[in-house]
Amino acid sequence: MGATQMTDWVLLSFRWIILLRHPRISYWYWKSDRFGRLPDPANPRTANDKYFWRKIFDRNPEFTKISDKLGVRDWLKEKQIGIEGPPVLWSGIDPADIPDGLLASGVVVKANHGSGTNIVLRDAPPDRAAFNRRMRKYYRKPQGRKKLEWGYFGVTRKLFVEKLIPDIIVEFKIWTYDQRIERIQIVYERFSDEGASADVWTPDGQGGWTRFAGAPEITKSAHRPWPKMTDDVLAMCRKIGRHFDHMRVDILASETKLWFGELTVYSNAGKIPLFGDVPGELVNTSWDLRQSWFMRTPQTGWRKLYADRLRRAITADKT
Repeated sequence: MGATQMTDWVLLSFRWIILLRHPRISYWYWKSDRFGRLPDPANPRTANDKYFWRKIFDRNPEFTKISDKLGVRDWLKEKQIGIEGPPVLWSGIDPADIPDGLLASGVVVKANHGSGTNIVLRDAPPDRAAFNRRMRKYYRKPQGRKKLEWGYFGVTRKLFVEKLIPDIIVEFKIWTYDQRIERIQIVYERFSDEGASADVWTPDGQGGWTRFAGAPEITKSAHRPWPKMTDDVLAMCRKIGRHFDHMRVDILASETKLWFGELTVYSNAGKIPLFGDVPGELVNTSWDLRQSWFMRTPQTGWRKLYADRLRRAITADKT
């Protein structure tokens, strides 16, 4: 049997082992694929399948640290990346311990171990008991269990209060691949009464950017011009992105300052809307799994066999 046939057999075997061992998440990825294809987390060629692969194989220990909304700040300092998050005014485990006056000062209250656990307060909560119950629910939330977002599992849970920066104009969500950037989502008026709007920008093939003609997946289109601080945001995101094969970097921007938002290991629970199931899109082809922690770390036993086969398959696709 030739090397290529053996590679196909090994990767195919791993594919079916993963699909059978993880039926719930396999079904979720199959249902998410607009073309109705069965996911291939063993030899992935789309970004969505690569997220699935990351959940199974790439147990980078830094993923837990950067998934911690408090711990990631220490990571930024360790890497000497010159951007700060909004000031943290309090942290703990019981929301009843947060001073009333602090909640009335313009803050965002968060759980550090998950998504969808933020409460924005411009004034004190009208019902403190209800606020406490809600934050306790967020504290107990088992983030990522259904979608196998294992980076959250080891985070030591905390609640914290962050200063609300009043003059934030836009929020950037940047998809990085080492120092390459292949997708920009710019969100406006995230917390306004009228609701958020957004634009998605992708490379134009000539070193510039073009606005995606369709509607963003999260909200209505903004149709706004390229913000003047975008180039500075992209430069900062490249400093962060060079540490990973792929990472989504969120940056908040005012007229005069950039603020760190978060790093997202599993964007949208592990898929890229609009583009992530199309193999030829740059968000897929730019993600080189050979640069991942799993592939750069010496493996033994069956992991070594698998890594060798996958590396050979990726290299063959690139040539």
